[in-house]
Amino acid sequence: MRTIVLALVLFLACGRATGQKITLLHDSLEEHLRSERNDTTRVDLHEQLALIYIDQLDDSLALVHLRKGVELAGRLHYPKGLTYAPLLTGIEQYRRRNYAQALERFKQCIQLLDKEGVRQGLLSPLSFIRQVFNDAGLQEEKRDFYLAKLAYYEQHGPAENIGICQHGLGGYYYFTGQGDKAIEHYLRAREIFAEFDPAGYANELWPIGAVYLSWGNLQKAEIYQRQALQENLKVGLLSNVIASYNALANVLLQRGDTLGALQQMNESRPYWGRCTPQLLAPRILSLVNIHIGLHQPDSAGHYLAFADSLAHLAHLPISSVKGEIELDYYHYLYLRARGNDAEADEALERALRSAQQQDLIRYIQKYRKELVTRYRKRGTVQMALDTLMLFTRVNDSLTTDADRKKVASYEGEVKERESALEILQQQGSIRQQRIMLFSIGTGLLLLITLAYSVHRGKKRSDELLLNILPAQVAAELKKKGYADAKHFDHVTVLFTDFKGFTAMSEILTPKELVRDLHECFSAFDRICEKHSIEKIKTIGDAYMAAGGLPTPNTTHATDVIRAALEMRDFIAEGKARKIAAGLPYFEIRIGIHTGPVVAGIVGVKKFSYDIWGDTVNTASRMESSGEVGQVNISEATYALVKGVITGEDGVASTHRVDRDNDGVGATGRARPEFTFTPRGKVQAKGKGEMEMYFVQDFTAA
Repeated sequence: MRTIVLALVLFLACGRATGQKITLLHDSLEEHLRSERNDTTRVDLHEQLALIYIDQLDDSLALVHLRKGVELAGRLHYPKGLTYAPLLTGIEQYRRRNYAQALERFKQCIQLLDKEGVRQGLLSPLSFIRQVFNDAGLQEEKRDFYLAKLAYYEQHGPAENIGICQHGLGGYYYFTGQGDKAIEHYLRAREIFAEFDPAGYANELWPIGAVYLSWGNLQKAEIYQRQALQENLKVGLLSNVIASYNALANVLLQRGDTLGALQQMNESRPYWGRCTPQLLAPRILSLVNIHIGLHQPDSAGHYLAFADSLAHLAHLPISSVKGEIELDYYHYLYLRARGNDAEADEALERALRSAQQQDLIRYIQKYRKELVTRYRKRGTVQMALDTLMLFTRVNDSLTTDADRKKVASYEGEVKERESALEILQQQGSIRQQRIMLFSIGTGLLLLITLAYSVHRGKKRSDELLLNILPAQVAAELKKKGYADAKHFDHVTVLFTDFKGFTAMSEILTPKELVRDLHECFSAFDRICEKHSIEKIKTIGDAYMAAGGLPTPNTTHATDVIRAALEMRDFIAEGKARKIAAGLPYFEIRIGIHTGPVVAGIVGVKKFSYDIWGDTVNTASRMESSGEVGQVNISEATYALVKGVITGEDGVASTHRVDRDNDGVGATGRARPEFTFTPRGKVQAKGKGEMEMYFVQDFTAA
């Protein structure tokens, strides 16, 4: 009874708050519907409202409008209106959790819409079907569905449908713990929606912020969530507005700003009275977490009881398309705060079982990691070990070598990656000095001295930024306080690795090892600068660089291969000197691949300009699948450089080489830039068999 009373009080409070006029998208459509005649426009209005209510997780109102729209479309013999008929039974089956039947009907509706050439944006069956896949625990099937539809829409259109498929794929990678790929697809979707769909355009921001939050990058997460909130308020789609408020509150909560998180939740309260249980639950559970953080367990318990009452009203999955609803997990947090350890662990185990039923890898790993700590605390060492092994096995399968190296780089590049906060504080200090300088006016000598100090400080901070970031990115960071992640369609990525490095580290002293590495990497830096390619980072004894960013160009593949050959030759010369002196020496493998990447700044304490995507992983496989002393390139890179020739002036071009004239090309005394040794299909870890080629400079062949 107490739970029901509390629920009624909260709903009444929310209802009073909505006495203020809140103009949202469905309000204007409902108003328009009241004045519309029984024609095809009225059909479209009913079906648009149905889609909005599906987005707000209000199945009842959605079904009311769908029935009215489909029935009127039948009387008018309106084909477009009739395409939504399968969605009626699809929603009914979904409400009963008959997911197989629901998926069949959703797919049938999408096929009919495709036949009519209907554009499907954020509010469409093509978008909503991803929640059915999620609840059914069919993540791989969801990926395959969106990949197939993406291929279809890329051939037949329309563009909005491509955007929804990109978003659906982003969701697959997000739920399976592959954040770099998720961001790549969300950015592609946002680019498409920028032209067609304001709601879809705004919608892509908060999942990107969620990825940054999962990485622990609270600065970037907050930037994206604040921008998402602003854009969603302009669009006026209720579900997105409250999802953005909630996401921003969660960022502030993880930052330790519990009162700030509470303020965000209070600002969203005027919308709660219009929320379905599925939309309201994430907000209530955030308040549970906030009051736990404020050491107010009684208040946390009241909100948790309210969330339980919402669960009796409607099905609350672990994660909906509008927020996390980890009810069992929040029971664990509350019981842990109360000191009820045994009940807390039971709640956490229930959360894990639910996540496993829905195949939500990100949550499975989250709960397993927490259980390892709990089992160790209880002294159940074997259970802790078994759970840890499961966590590690899955984590290894999801986390690529490049991702692991990326994490290592945060810790290993202290000298190279200067503190971002220190740089920004220096520049803030400079501004303060200027203000004080002109306000105090204590004399010309002080003015000159302080001005010189300010100039030196600003120059140093600028130099530090340029040492860490590309000039273009540094300029954007100084201007806006952040730099946007960007998608590049064509970038060539290089990886190097030293053979036998571990064995050498046992022979050389630490000082000697670092000295030799510094000598090699300094030379690599100079080579990269010479060929206008961007050094990305070093990870232990590995070196990573890329051509074609941050400013795209058409010569990136050639530039990177030239740099790679010079790096190889530098190491070969060093090897010869070391052998002559009877000293241990380095040998190197180099791998290169070309493809799309996402590039941007990661980190809060230390800036790092980094790149993500399958291209990075494949370039790493080219290196590990290569041989010592060779530059191993992929088929994609080979396709770009196989026809490159160099004239007498040393300028490269892509004219076809005249092989019948002893290497003399069609442009006079031109010659091939490179020669290639086909390796055929070579097994690459995690990639299967791939075509590979060893590349040499033509003059060395």
